[in-house]
Amino acid sequence: MAKFCIQCGTALNEVARYCGNCGAVVPTTDPGVPISAQVTPAAPVIERQSYASDEVSEHKKGPNWLLIGGGAGLLLLLLLYYFLFLHDDMAGNSLEDRVRPAPVAKEAAIDKQYYAVADANIRDKPTTQGSTVTGKLLRGTATTGKMIVGEDGTSDWLELADGKGYIATVNLSEIQPPEIVKSLGDKSWTTDQSIEIWAQPDVASTLIDRVAAGTSLSLFGLTANDFIEVKLKKGGVGYIADGARIAALANGKPIAIAFNPNSCSFGPEIDAMFSKIGDKLRASYKALENKEYPSEEARGKALASIEGKSSYEKLQRNYEGLTVTAIAQHYESQSVYFAEPPARVIEVLRSKGHKVGKDGSIPSTDLYAGIGATSGEGARFGKSELTCGV
Repeated sequence: MAKFCIQCGTALNEVARYCGNCGAVVPTTDPGVPISAQVTPAAPVIERQSYASDEVSEHKKGPNWLLIGGGAGLLLLLLLYYFLFLHDDMAGNSLEDRVRPAPVAKEAAIDKQYYAVADANIRDKPTTQGSTVTGKLLRGTATTGKMIVGEDGTSDWLELADGKGYIATVNLSEIQPPEIVKSLGDKSWTTDQSIEIWAQPDVASTLIDRVAAGTSLSLFGLTANDFIEVKLKKGGVGYIADGARIAALANGKPIAIAFNPNSCSFGPEIDAMFSKIGDKLRASYKALENKEYPSEEARGKALASIEGKSSYEKLQRNYEGLTVTAIAQHYESQSVYFAEPPARVIEVLRSKGHKVGKDGSIPSTDLYAGIGATSGEGARFGKSELTCGV
């Protein structure tokens, strides 16, 4: 049976596998299958499938960049984690050590010039406990050195550049203290109102403190621009405005003293005060005398308890720039007390015409009269006393 090409109809050899005319594949004849079912796709179709297969094969053989990129990213993350966390921990450093800022080197202390704002002690150690005072730096004197921390770990001290000791900085300033035109001799004054204390004699300077009325201040002296330098309890000094007014108040209301050493009269005003004290003492004595006692012996002891006792009356009055702080009636004498030391009181009384010896004694016919330092109970009322009596 003759064979023909199913594509172009050309007669074919019985054993031909391809058409010599069009190149189509000649199907193998199977008696049990219709020829139409045995048709094999044309060669061009087979060639196209072959090309597609080659492209897929070539794609599979090339590098997978997505997979490579993902792997590289994961590796970078692992390395970053290691250096941020594991590496320092393995080296013994904590996270706190890693985030703590590097210490900043302290600025080296340098020598600077300072002034003493009050008489300042020079000590052999930068501490007030267990140290020895080796000298004194007077108010207004300049010195140089570097600031250091004291042995207590909190206070500040100046280590002198000459190596001869230490001064507490509370008594030092970089600004020279002002000139004192009138000394007030550390006079104690109780404020009559709220008072502001400044670092310098200028209200534009730093405000150190504001004290309430009734506060006791130690007045050192009056400056040229009407400020008073006050000594602070914690050390150092400060300044309060309206100095002239305060200086006048500090001495109190003027009082007249017309002292007569031969009669122990201190003048009408003070003599009247002594008279009132005498009246009170006599009234107390009489009340004790009229009291009922279990025995005369008990009465005698009660009366003797007040006979030798001094009676004081506090004052704050001004006499020629002196502050009269109290008067006292003793058993056989009377005294007037002053805030100033004896030398200052002697100077004032001499200026008023009194003859006062070097030892403070004042000539008298039959009585003792003189000026001296206070002692015992009287020291609570002043630094000196003018006394007259037996």
